[in-house]
Amino acid sequence: MNNFDVIVVGAGILGLSTAYHAQKAGAKVLVLDAGATAYEASSRATGYLSLRGETPAESPLAQEAEKLWDGLDEELGYPTEWTQKGRIWAAFNERELDELKQLYGTFRKTNVPFEFLSGDDLREMMPCLSESCLGGIWTHRSGHANPQRTSQAFAWAFNDRGGEIREYTPVLEILTEGGKAKGVRTLQGELHSDKLALCAAAHNTLLLEPLGIHFPLAPVRLEALVTTPMPPLFEQAFIGNGLSIRQTKRGNLHMNGGPYEWVDLEIGKEAAKPNTQIVRNILRRAIETMPVLKGAQFLRSWAGIVDMAPDQMTTIHKFDSPEGLVTAACSGHGFGMAPAVGIAVSELLLKGETRMPIDQLSLDRFNKVSTDWRAKRRWEAGQYNT
Repeated sequence: MNNFDVIVVGAGILGLSTAYHAQKAGAKVLVLDAGATAYEASSRATGYLSLRGETPAESPLAQEAEKLWDGLDEELGYPTEWTQKGRIWAAFNERELDELKQLYGTFRKTNVPFEFLSGDDLREMMPCLSESCLGGIWTHRSGHANPQRTSQAFAWAFNDRGGEIREYTPVLEILTEGGKAKGVRTLQGELHSDKLALCAAAHNTLLLEPLGIHFPLAPVRLEALVTTPMPPLFEQAFIGNGLSIRQTKRGNLHMNGGPYEWVDLEIGKEAAKPNTQIVRNILRRAIETMPVLKGAQFLRSWAGIVDMAPDQMTTIHKFDSPEGLVTAACSGHGFGMAPAVGIAVSELLLKGETRMPIDQLSLDRFNKVSTDWRAKRRWEAGQYNT
């Protein structure tokens, strides 16, 4: 059968969360993906929940996600390895320290309890930090989880409720009729639904362009690596010296560096993800950050992409035309936001409104953003955005 109550485009964690909640609400849901389930950013992510002190407009949604993470294992019936031991943003030179002090003023506009601490205070929390750490921001909230296990948990829980995922089924076109969503065209033919969720990251942009809709979202490359298991070093989600680092339940240190360059996409095709010499830069900075890593054995490295909007904020938008179409994408922090984003998108599709706080996250905020916005953005090694 080719008719469904809801079709979700994208089997990353945003799409899987949307599909799970729509299926749970009683809809017949189909998820489509050009590749394997959660093969892109969702399984390559560091695995953080950011409470978005940097962007207070989306902090309320992040805080809703935090509540959901606390009960997510029980909700889905599978482990996510959620660990809530706080988050640290650390500075390793005077420029970074000044930047974090300015950012701290923005953080305080939220109702999340942030503190600015000295380097000695941070080393008391994380003894593995080098003496070059000058200070930073800390919150006892926030946390991290295992991206592979979490994506798997959403997919399995969705399947358990009768949902269907079709892998290697790229969507080539959004079908509309009379100002309403009608379905999608794939390589295998047309599939029909009057409720469509676009959760395909930057591919959303390509699918919306033929409808005359400008969604400024683009993928940017980063690289990651993981060590073999090490003794317990820290439990916090850590960002500093251009790196995001967390320690897994097994003891592996998972770290990424970047983003550092834009990536071009073609509709229905996977973006190229070659490893580059940036990995050497990551290794050097990792040892500078935590000297205990000198001599550590590295298990593997990989390249991935994250998607960035001009303001680096989440977007959730329900269209009046075509009616029945909702799009969602995050901006380097979708993993942590996914539980709340999935509820928001599924409710917008099935009820036309949502209890989630998304008023400031619509596409309307980009009405004056030019189509060449990427050219105005520059990346440098050591810059962090996750």
